[in-house]
Amino acid sequence: MDVSEHYIQLRLNFLHVHEKQEVHTTVGELADHLCCTMRNMNLIMNKFKENGWVMWNPQRGRGKKSILVFCVPLLEVARERFDHLLNGNRIEDAYELASTLPITMREHLMQQMQHQFGLHSNEGARGRMDTLRIPQNTPFKTLDPTQTAMWGEVFIIAEVFDRLVRYNAERQVCEPSLAMAWESHADGREWTFYLHKGIPFHHGRILDAEDVKFTFDRIISDRSNPSRPLFGSIESIEAYDQLTVRFVLNKPNFMFPDLMSSMCASILPRDVEMNPLHPIGTGPYRLTRHNSKLLVLEVFLAYFRGRAYVDRVEVWQLPHSAKAESIIKHDLFPDTQPRAVQHEMQGGVYMTFNMQKKGPQHDVNFRLAVQLLLNAHELSEALGSTNTQAAYSLIRERVQNQHLTESPDQGEPWKQQSERLDQPEGSPKSATLIESSLAQASALLRRSSYQGQILDLWVEEGEKMEADMIWFAERCEQIGLHICIIPGDPVHAVYQDGFRDCDLIYTGEVFDDHVVLSLVTMYTFQNTLFLIAMNDYWRHELEQECGRVVMIQEPAERLNRLIQLEDRLIQEALLLPTYSFKEEHAHHSSLRGYHVAGHGLPDLRRLWVKRRPGTAEEDTSYPVYIPLW
Repeated sequence: MDVSEHYIQLRLNFLHVHEKQEVHTTVGELADHLCCTMRNMNLIMNKFKENGWVMWNPQRGRGKKSILVFCVPLLEVARERFDHLLNGNRIEDAYELASTLPITMREHLMQQMQHQFGLHSNEGARGRMDTLRIPQNTPFKTLDPTQTAMWGEVFIIAEVFDRLVRYNAERQVCEPSLAMAWESHADGREWTFYLHKGIPFHHGRILDAEDVKFTFDRIISDRSNPSRPLFGSIESIEAYDQLTVRFVLNKPNFMFPDLMSSMCASILPRDVEMNPLHPIGTGPYRLTRHNSKLLVLEVFLAYFRGRAYVDRVEVWQLPHSAKAESIIKHDLFPDTQPRAVQHEMQGGVYMTFNMQKKGPQHDVNFRLAVQLLLNAHELSEALGSTNTQAAYSLIRERVQNQHLTESPDQGEPWKQQSERLDQPEGSPKSATLIESSLAQASALLRRSSYQGQILDLWVEEGEKMEADMIWFAERCEQIGLHICIIPGDPVHAVYQDGFRDCDLIYTGEVFDDHVVLSLVTMYTFQNTLFLIAMNDYWRHELEQECGRVVMIQEPAERLNRLIQLEDRLIQEALLLPTYSFKEEHAHHSSLRGYHVAGHGLPDLRRLWVKRRPGTAEEDTSYPVYIPLW
């Protein structure tokens, strides 16, 4: 251990002591703090004195205490050590050091890490190596394609795996991927896929039809698999030969190729047990390292669609800090104006209710009262930002149309939309037909089963969403609805039932470019936060309705049916959209092919570096800001 690390370790044990303040102690006590012998402690103390870090006045004799004075602030020594580690490319050790410090000091050090992220080109014995480093502050819980529900995890899965089919967002059609072609019977009950020849997995074996059969047998044979409802129409799978696989369905499914483009449909090798943290696929990158601090993807040279340009991708786990994102982004491009890429995300932020728990949320009057309190327009007026837009739907096209047609004297756009809905006779009047006012919300609350208790509201961690809920809780208090805000980690919520004891949930859903598939996934894939919150009745209703959607041949009609389903959920006040949002990426002008793909993440297969003529063949850095959280 370096002497500066000894000083940092010792100083952390005396955080309550100021510089120049005397500490009465013994060599033995100090040795205990550093877990070393007294002899080594004396050697270490002499090095401290040589560096001018401490004054040390040893006293001899039983019962006598020596005097220690710290002369140099902890942050100063930590920063010097941190710089040394970064300059030596020892980023992992630098992270380790930062994670031991108090949060304010940690954030000071994090500001020095900006230049470590982005794309780095290094010349070595084997030629030029291009490495993309991305910061991340949400851990990867699983990279099993049939389980994952997190944005960052999907980014990794998209690079490690391929699917039979890929969706072309620009043309809005399914195109060949692992399968070079497919066909179906006229009734949509039987689909046959023909595989490309010679596609290797990362461990070397060639993909065949048995791997495809294994992939989907694994899903449909496991009732607990969250992807199972998505592929519930599969009755049997047959591998005709090495390159031909046939699916027989129990009902028509004209969306079957679209389902095959889902991340959940990523093809696995049948001869390797699935390791959810170190999976093997056929994708352009293979996973070579994954621990609590670092995930590494190396380019797969034998990739069947051509080698990717970037040789290595490193995703670094930041020491936890609420300010981590702004610290990394701030002044990332000091020498040049970055190229900004704004991506309007599909999906949006919404509130729902924990229908798994008993409580007033099962009363439609209560939910309608909450719907009135959480008015998207009023929330946007109070707390809106340049990157958000009030929305009454999770479907971007509807949000855009809503704002194109809205005028000041029209009233709320959600009213006109919902006036088209049929109301069952005798049902409570929909909140979409009621003026958004505290008085109306109060009247609904009084008619509900709410009895004045404090209700827990789980909100996805983040400055913006937590501010939203502070505003909402203050509105609730004005009519006697008492809310306790509980910020939470969505990873914990999905994989460890993290909002089980809460009554209300405020979160968001990020869609892929294939909006219809994303909606079907949201309503059937059991690891979405929305479905985790629903009770068995609503899970069954949503699965049945999506089962009818996939039987429709016309894509436009499928979307129309899903719009009707969303309207029903909004009318029942089970889905309360608040706003859509944009993500802003930024990159150095030398980086070309920067294309934001599904889920608002860059397509690494397109990224390359354009060097200026005459540029010296030396180590070069190109800043990139990629929001992975």
